[in-house]
Amino acid sequence: MVPSTANSSDSEDKGILIKKLFDEIEAAAKSRDFKSAEALREKLLETDATALTEIIKSAEIIEQEKAAGIDKDHLAIWDSLYSTLTQEEKNGLFYSMKRVVVPPKKIILSHGAYNTRLFFIDQGKVTIIFPRKGKNTVLAQLGKGNILGEYSFTSISLCSATAVSHTEVVLYCLENSATDSWHEELPGLYEKIIDFCIKHGSLEDISRWKSMEKRNKPRYPLSGPLKGSLLDKEGNKTETYFRGMLTDISVEGCAFEIKLSKKATARALLARHLLLQVTFEVNDSPVEFEMVGKVVKVTFFMHNDYCIHIMFDKSLKKATLGEILSKKRGKTGR
Repeated sequence: MVPSTANSSDSEDKGILIKKLFDEIEAAAKSRDFKSAEALREKLLETDATALTEIIKSAEIIEQEKAAGIDKDHLAIWDSLYSTLTQEEKNGLFYSMKRVVVPPKKIILSHGAYNTRLFFIDQGKVTIIFPRKGKNTVLAQLGKGNILGEYSFTSISLCSATAVSHTEVVLYCLENSATDSWHEELPGLYEKIIDFCIKHGSLEDISRWKSMEKRNKPRYPLSGPLKGSLLDKEGNKTETYFRGMLTDISVEGCAFEIKLSKKATARALLARHLLLQVTFEVNDSPVEFEMVGKVVKVTFFMHNDYCIHIMFDKSLKKATLGEILSKKRGKTGR
């Protein structure tokens, strides 16, 4: 049987296209344009998924060029982290970050503000300030080889302190959103970063600072159904609300438990203001109170259970809190 001239021609055309794509991938990788190189490789896969030699070789070229392009000084400073990673993970982490130069006396992180970034300090000094009893207390000074922002990066919470550049600072910044693709592309890498933060960060110090703050504002157990309505930027009540169960309260804030199907939803609540409506019965009569507050932390339990931590916009009067607690205790004591 005589081979079809059309089929032979199509095969030759595909072969030429595959070679052209491969050459373009190699050129883009060598010029460190990895975004284009990856896009071209995807096109190669779509063109002919059976061109295994070119597919495998192009992936190797991209990874090799990525490895060669990593900042060697940065790699040496963070050897305790990179030495625990595979070459593919090293490339994935480094090219997920952005290099940032911060001038002196600039705020990098603000106490109580929303943050989704983890910083690796390569050069310079950063001063950590913590507000306590109306005054700013200098807690620490970080420098080369220290991480910054790990508290709000590893948990769903607002910044625990303010960080100000003392000198010009060179750092690498990792956005939490940049790790979204890691679960499929680099499984285990995110967990390694979190583990590094726990072992080499200041999480224990931060917990101690925050516990010192909390001792001055004791929380009291208090249960009751709660409705939380989201407020817009102008402070107006929106149609979005959810229901939960109050767990504790203080003059400064409260906590309540809710169910959420997605962790992204929990993170989206950070720094949002809520109108809280709490209701319980005393002597068969309803007792209600309302407060407006900001979400400062979200704690994940299991089975989609979360605890939302609120800081009130205006502190409760001690007399008001005492009245609420006495009424509730009066009910439970019946």
